[in-house]
Amino acid sequence: MSEISNITLYAKRQLRKLYCNNFLANISIAGAAWVALLASRGFTMQQIMFAETVFHIVSIVNEVPSGLIADVVGRKKCLILSALLSMASALVMIFVNSYAGVIISLALCALSYNYGSGTDSALAYDSLKEAGLTSRYDKFSSMQSIIYRVSYGLASLSAGLALWMGYINAEWISVGLCVIQIVILMTLRENKVILDKSELSFTARFRQCYKESFHFLRTNREATKLIFRNALVGAVDVLLLFALQDKLQTAGADRFILGPMLFIMYLGGVAGSVIAEKLKSSKLRRLFFITFAMVLSGAALAFTGNPWIMTLGGFVSAFADDILQIRSDVALNNMVPAGSRATLISVNSFCFSIVMIVLSPLAGIVFS
Repeated sequence: MSEISNITLYAKRQLRKLYCNNFLANISIAGAAWVALLASRGFTMQQIMFAETVFHIVSIVNEVPSGLIADVVGRKKCLILSALLSMASALVMIFVNSYAGVIISLALCALSYNYGSGTDSALAYDSLKEAGLTSRYDKFSSMQSIIYRVSYGLASLSAGLALWMGYINAEWISVGLCVIQIVILMTLRENKVILDKSELSFTARFRQCYKESFHFLRTNREATKLIFRNALVGAVDVLLLFALQDKLQTAGADRFILGPMLFIMYLGGVAGSVIAEKLKSSKLRRLFFITFAMVLSGAALAFTGNPWIMTLGGFVSAFADDILQIRSDVALNNMVPAGSRATLISVNSFCFSIVMIVLSPLAGIVFS
C-alpha cells in the first residue's frame, strides 16, 4: 500500500472514531432528558435554568483556556479528559442527592463540554489536511451534526423510560457509555501540527498559540461576526428544546409520548444538516437572518398550548440551527490557522456561553 493510501486510511479511521465518540457522548438518556428528570425530582424551572446558567458561567471561564490546552498539550488527551469529566458529572448526580449536587454535576459537565468542543473538529480538520482531503470536512461537519441529532434524539425518545427507571439508573448508563468512549479515544492519533511543537517548552507553545489566536481575532472581523451570529441562533434553539421537555408535559403530553415528540424535534436538525451541504454558495449573512427568524417562529409556537404544534416549533428551530451551525463551522475552520484551531473554535463556544448566560434566566421566566 502506498504512503498516500496509508495517510488517507489514517484520516478515515480518525473520523470514524470521532463519529463513535460523538454518538456515545450524546446517546445518554440522562443527558437528553436532564430537564425532565430534574423536574420530576421537584426542582422548579427557574432552579433548572439557574443551574443551566451556572453551566455556562463555568464554560465561559474555561472555554478558551481548554482550547489553548488542546492546541498546546494535545487534542487526543483533551478528548479523553472530556470523557472522564463527563463520567465524574454522572457520578456526582448519583451520589450527591441535593441541589448543590446538581450544580456541581453541571459544572463538571460544562468542563467536559469545554475540553471536547472545538477539539474534535480541530483534530478532524487537521487529520484531513494531513491527507490532503480538507474538501471532505464539509461532509464531516454535516455527519457530526446528524449523529448528534440522531443520537440525542434517540436518547430523548427514551425520556419516558428515563423517568420510569429514575435518574440514578439513567446516570449509571451514562457512566458505562463514558468508559466505552475512553477506550475508543485512546486509539486516536495526535495531529502532526501538535507533535511538531513537542520540542518546544510548554511556555513557548502556549505563548505562540496565544499570540496567533489574538492576532487572528483582532484582524478578522468577519470571523467574529460569524461566531456571534451562530451563537445567537444556537442559544435560542437550545433553550427552546430544553424548555419543551417540561412545557410539553404541562400541555398534556403523556410521559411516554414525550420521547417521540422530542425525537421528532431533533429530526429537524437532521433535515437541516442534510440541507446545509447543498447551501455551500449561500451567503452567511443572509442565512443568519433567515435562520434567526425561523428559530424565533419555533419559539413562538411553544406558547400555543397544543403539544403537536409545539413539537413542530422545536422541529423548525432545530432545522434552522443546524443549517447555520454547519455552514459557520466549515467557514470558520477554513479561516483559522492550524496551530490555534482548537483555541479559535473554542472562542465560538465561548461566545455561545455568553449568550446563554444572558438568555437562560430570561428563558426560565418566559417559559415558566
